[in-house]
Amino acid sequence: MGNGFDAVRSELGEFAGPDLVRAVDELALDQLDSLAESILNLPRSEALPERPVTEIWPLVPLRASLFFDHLNNESPATDYSPSGIRLSAATDPRVGGTGEFSSGIVRALLYSHGLVIEDPLSHAAEMHLAQHRELREVTRAGISAAVASLSEIAPLIDGGIVTLFYTGGDELEAAGELGDEMLTALDAESAPYNVQDAWDEFEIEFVSGLSPSLQALWSEIRGGNRSPDLAYVERAIDEGDAMLAETFIDVVRILNPRSIVENAIASTASTVALIRMLGGSTDVLCATPLMERLLFLGSPDPAQQLRVQEIARTSVPNIGALSPSDLVAIRQASEALATWRHDLAAALDLAERLRRAGTDSEAVQSGVSEMLADAQDQLHREARRSHVWSRENLVSFVAGGLGGAGGATVGGTGAAIATGAGSGVIAAFIQAAGQRHSVPRFLDRHYVAFAKPTDDPTIRRI
Repeated sequence: MGNGFDAVRSELGEFAGPDLVRAVDELALDQLDSLAESILNLPRSEALPERPVTEIWPLVPLRASLFFDHLNNESPATDYSPSGIRLSAATDPRVGGTGEFSSGIVRALLYSHGLVIEDPLSHAAEMHLAQHRELREVTRAGISAAVASLSEIAPLIDGGIVTLFYTGGDELEAAGELGDEMLTALDAESAPYNVQDAWDEFEIEFVSGLSPSLQALWSEIRGGNRSPDLAYVERAIDEGDAMLAETFIDVVRILNPRSIVENAIASTASTVALIRMLGGSTDVLCATPLMERLLFLGSPDPAQQLRVQEIARTSVPNIGALSPSDLVAIRQASEALATWRHDLAAALDLAERLRRAGTDSEAVQSGVSEMLADAQDQLHREARRSHVWSRENLVSFVAGGLGGAGGATVGGTGAAIATGAGSGVIAAFIQAAGQRHSVPRFLDRHYVAFAKPTDDPTIRRI
């Protein structure tokens, strides 16, 4: 029995779906408490199955999802398109049955080989048992929502395409140490990228994701008006931005650039610490340019470092509004997507060999682009023939190496990491935590993102 969702199905004797959700809803409170205890009594996640470095397996922890997901809000002004994954939606009864959680999962899977997510059911069980008994009739709704959400992606979980993990916070000590090192790099004298730079980037991303009403309110507050007209918030709620307004109010309430940057660092550090703790065989999904840049704090120039580390930036079709079952069917049946995943694996293998040989980043990017060209063209041809692909709302698939261009390769040395292009506090942290004479597996992995598409003359628009 590998995870809490398996435990629920086993104990209640129901298959994933409405009958399983109904069985959870019909449990007496004592029975539900016992079920939650059974979920949390399962062994905590340790090393995950090893994945080839030529496959993309992003890991998404709840903390990073909670902090970064509101920045994207599907605004055309943001630099990155939403990955679509909101783990908090899985336990939110208000969006239960809407597919908001499951469709985001499958969208991210369209261009990846698999996905690793923090188990929302275990979190719901933990939150439930942490409440006083009189409040548990309320928190039981989170468990029910989590069961419904995971039922929607059950074929992906059972097929090993989506992996659930739960550590119960075992990574927090290591994440705290890494976060302190990252903050020290920001505070260093003459640091090329400091707290104010990170705050400026956060503010641009955050504000561009707000509704016009909240943008106007933010402008007033940043201009020094600490008693603005709250009609802006009321208008935003009327416009359907209630959840975003809640986030906005929280940010304004603690309007302290350093505190917010520290939270962004903590979310990024938590992701990295989790990946290392779980065996170092998964990749970082960057929700925003800020998170991407934070990965390379401590390098001489984080912005330049990103340009060096980038392997691929390829425009691909987006997907319109579809049900989770339709998205699963597309992923399974699309020859174009199968070709993409096959060619992506080959391209990552090429990039690894070229980087190990000391090839410069521009040559690596050119080689990967050439290898992905046929798969990219096939995706766009399929988009022109199908109503389910969004041919106008393109998205750029971005991938980059986490380790140094000469150091983060299988069999690389610690000295190469120290002098490689990927040097920085995260590289140093991983190296210190791993073996002294070889590069820890995590530094062979990648960061991935879905960005606004760049103008690509090779893409024919129709």
